[in-house]
Amino acid sequence: MRFLRTVVLLPFLLVAGCSGNGTTAAVETAPPAGEKPGDVVVRYVSCGGMTCEGSDSMSVTADGRAVSLRDGELVVVPLPEAELRDLRAGLVTSLEGREGTLDRTEGATDQPFAVVTVVDSGGKKHETRLEGTPTAEDEPIVAATGRLSKLTARIRSTGTPDVTAPITVTMYEDPSTRPIRQATWPEGIKTPIEAATGGNFGTLTYRGDEATTLRAALGRAGDNVTVTAGGKTLIARWEAVLP
Repeated sequence: MRFLRTVVLLPFLLVAGCSGNGTTAAVETAPPAGEKPGDVVVRYVSCGGMTCEGSDSMSVTADGRAVSLRDGELVVVPLPEAELRDLRAGLVTSLEGREGTLDRTEGATDQPFAVVTVVDSGGKKHETRLEGTPTAEDEPIVAATGRLSKLTARIRSTGTPDVTAPITVTMYEDPSTRPIRQATWPEGIKTPIEAATGGNFGTLTYRGDEATTLRAALGRAGDNVTVTAGGKTLIARWEAVLP
């Protein structure tokens, strides 16, 4: 028997409370042996039936950096070592024996889905994809997604922007899009159109100095701006990369 989504939500709200609500002072969290500080050890995404636009999404690295996107910028909350350890252990427990894809769509193609990934202390990766409306037996996975959804909200509300994060720039031709302003593409940096296989649409990821230069040139994340590239007037916009 299937549970209504509102009914299923009740048990995991209690579990989600374990992650806390307040901001956290910066801490030094040492990753387990064999892990590098920047290795992603928790990843979560939850999308609606038709689109992932505005979806819950976040990542946590081995050194305790919990990150998500807020208005196109990467924002960070540092997790204390004890919280990170508890988060990983709890997710492993929820996912054990329930890994792979749990298809609850009954053949429908427009159903929501959530993916939870966690790396345990021994380096083993666990991942579950839940598609459609959960059943009673999916309660541990629902609890895990509830906890991660709450952590995503915490990151977005209290996180500090990381202006050194890589960015992805999308460039395209669209007469119907109203740009906010005119921008000048920096000299010496390849455009997404130049990297595209064909047509007037392309995306490219930039890091380090190139990302810094493009942030300054294009303005705020998510803004549609007009640039000239290859003798054509195109639209460009960017957002930070979620690891």
